[in-house]
Amino acid sequence: MNKNKTGRNFKIRTKIHTFVTNGGVMNKKKKYTEAHQTTQSKFEEPAIAYIKAPFDLIKMSREGVLKKNLLQLGKLLAISLKELAHILHISERTLQRYKADAPLSEGSSERVLMLAQLYKKGVEVLDSPNNFKDWLRTPLPAFQQNPPLSYLDTSFGFQLVTDELGRIEHGIFA
Repeated sequence: MNKNKTGRNFKIRTKIHTFVTNGGVMNKKKKYTEAHQTTQSKFEEPAIAYIKAPFDLIKMSREGVLKKNLLQLGKLLAISLKELAHILHISERTLQRYKADAPLSEGSSERVLMLAQLYKKGVEVLDSPNNFKDWLRTPLPAFQQNPPLSYLDTSFGFQLVTDELGRIEHGIFA
């Protein structure tokens, strides 16, 4: 615990975000006080920064992910605005009305973060963004001959797709 000039205690933590940008890795250390810092999520290639703890995800979803970050993620996944709206449980028109720098609602932000985590896992397991994008749209027996993307409108669907990626990662093919 550190004391500032007013005598109030603030716990100072250091977060390390790893961003992969255009083929290179950049590490960025960021100090913040828990009481006064607002954290906006940053999406860059491969869509989500290294997140140290589930508490970071909770904080990011409560503060809201910016629409422009959602659109960057959608572009990385080759997902249309209509499909993103379906995943977020909002109408396409409502999503269009958001300004680029406007934060999404808590529920929508949570789904964006789940999608970003799924993207990160998919790229790790399938070795490239293109392989993951193709896999996400391919009807598969493990998903009753439906594409994995069709299940991302529920949290159970996200878990189902994540579990399947885990099976692939460990060489267990259904």
